[in-house]
Amino acid sequence: MPKLAANLSTLFQETSLENRPAAAAAAGFLAVEIKFFEQYPSDVFIDNLAASGLDLALFNANPGNLGAGEVGMASLPEQRQRFEEGLIKDLALAKRLGAPKMHVLCGMRDKDRSRDQQYETAVAAYSWAAKTAAEHGVTLVVEPLAPAAMPGYFIHSLDQAVRLVEDVASDNFKILFDFFHMQFTGGDISRRLNDVADLIGHVQIAATPSRNEPDQGELNVDFIFNELDNIGYSGWVGCEYNPKTTTLAGLSWADKYLSRPKNFIPPAIKTNEQSSVKAENLPTGSLLGRVWDPKAQGPCIVTVRDGMVFDITSKMSPLTSDICKMENPVEFVKNASGQPIGELSEILQADTENPQILHMLAPCDLQAIKACGVTFAASMVERVIEEQAAGDIKKAKAIRQRVQAIVGDSLRDLRAGSKEAQRVKQALIEEGIWSQYLEVGIGPDAEVFSKAQVLSSVGHGAKIGLHPSSSWNNPEPELVLAVSPAGKIVGVSLGNDVNLRDIEGRSALLLSKAKDNNASCAIGPFIRLLDDEFTLEHLRQAQLSLTIKGLDDYLLEGSSSMNEISRDVKDLVAQTIGTHHQYPDGLMLFLGTGFAPTKDRDVPGEGFTHKMGDLVTVSSAGLGELQNIVDLSTNCPPWTFGVRELMGNLARRDLI
Repeated sequence: MPKLAANLSTLFQETSLENRPAAAAAAGFLAVEIKFFEQYPSDVFIDNLAASGLDLALFNANPGNLGAGEVGMASLPEQRQRFEEGLIKDLALAKRLGAPKMHVLCGMRDKDRSRDQQYETAVAAYSWAAKTAAEHGVTLVVEPLAPAAMPGYFIHSLDQAVRLVEDVASDNFKILFDFFHMQFTGGDISRRLNDVADLIGHVQIAATPSRNEPDQGELNVDFIFNELDNIGYSGWVGCEYNPKTTTLAGLSWADKYLSRPKNFIPPAIKTNEQSSVKAENLPTGSLLGRVWDPKAQGPCIVTVRDGMVFDITSKMSPLTSDICKMENPVEFVKNASGQPIGELSEILQADTENPQILHMLAPCDLQAIKACGVTFAASMVERVIEEQAAGDIKKAKAIRQRVQAIVGDSLRDLRAGSKEAQRVKQALIEEGIWSQYLEVGIGPDAEVFSKAQVLSSVGHGAKIGLHPSSSWNNPEPELVLAVSPAGKIVGVSLGNDVNLRDIEGRSALLLSKAKDNNASCAIGPFIRLLDDEFTLEHLRQAQLSLTIKGLDDYLLEGSSSMNEISRDVKDLVAQTIGTHHQYPDGLMLFLGTGFAPTKDRDVPGEGFTHKMGDLVTVSSAGLGELQNIVDLSTNCPPWTFGVRELMGNLARRDLI
């Protein structure tokens, strides 16, 4: 009978880390494990872990700078001193936490050395580490990570891990056998499990390939547990998976393995839910949007009249991109015949993950999704800080103080491309802090990049995704222009262009990885079409507000004004579309953000970063509110409804 340990990094994310031991104990677990402590665990966490009565079966030793691409240091000779210093600290932490085992990551493949040279470095480092850990009564484990899950990791197969453990030849140096990775790297689970039974120090499970609850996918969890019994494994089985929804909702697979009272009532774990939109915050004016129609199993084009949402889909205009191409989109939407399908306030509250419920989608379809960067002084300075810090959040505070001491507020009133901007540029070069971000921020050419693929944007109420490798990130509340193929600005919406500061800060060449991950682009709730009541001048003076509510009771509020943008919106459009670039279906253009969160959330000096479950609300008068809940992109619903599926759906409905 297996003994299950809840991985507190992946399970019970509905509550703060400090409260997860109690949640795991209440759910029936007898032990826990953890990936990485983002910083030294707080006294509150340590006290709560002790009070829960749970064993801490395992935690990962210091991996180096994850944000800079480090995934362990054992096989990297130039990192040997850092490796040893980190291990000594982690062994002291293991003693305080009562953890008998640590997973010590090996590192990424070093292409400047041969595999044999890197392997010899790993053997030497692990030999020292095992001997040192033995003096503390701690067992170390090494885990082969599948190339599909961690491309470029040095130890990527079971055979490599076996060779490493045998060459280190220490009783306290073993293999972490993770069924998720083993299935990815060849399957044949029973035979390989039996072959290495004497070398296994710890076991973890998750479904392959989804990494969700282990009763799904390619592996049979009951068969796996029977095999573990057959080889005589008596250690903990770490549940290192990402719940599809909440931890408790998906925990039924483990009921027969957990120690729950017969009359167990799940504890109330706080979750962030989309909040109702107040009447005064509803969007107004000539609105154009899209909803998911469960009857059609596809999108419908809608507008709003007297608080009711009307379906105005027609063969003449089956797409919002069709309407945005028209000479007078406002007139068409006002006069289009349609059927009422529900109250606006109710549809804004609908479950966006249920295909059987009418719910909001992003208001764009075939338009290209483009974005302008560093168009506000405050965010411009923060981009410089990201670059100077190379993605390391711990360096941000000192760099911010240095940059601000030099430039102060001198950037705020600069017009990009002006003579004064060129003088500031020269001064910054002389001070040694010139940056590519300042070049596009105050130089003659704007930064315009592809934010997301056509149809991949999520709408109001949907989850918004963070790349799982990011540990320093924030929302970017922005206005988003709807632009016709002719380059005419026809409307505006709200957007959240999620910013992965650690990834983009390492290199601008990682921009696509930092911007285009699953569910990282939110637009909505509607496109407000420009008319006499809402003109370009209104847009230029618009105020944006941002609110972030965390499950940890963290609250952050901020605002920015479009009148502080460094380039006029018409200039940004002209630099994006014209004879130099054509977009035959039009485009949605993010205008950049003036919001730069620097308020510390956890660690003094490290500023803000998201936590799972954060409720993000972007709002502006007349445009309404765009609400999204933060999750890992791997946990957000996968994007499957692409152009081919859209065209097929419209054809089946006789709309094209």
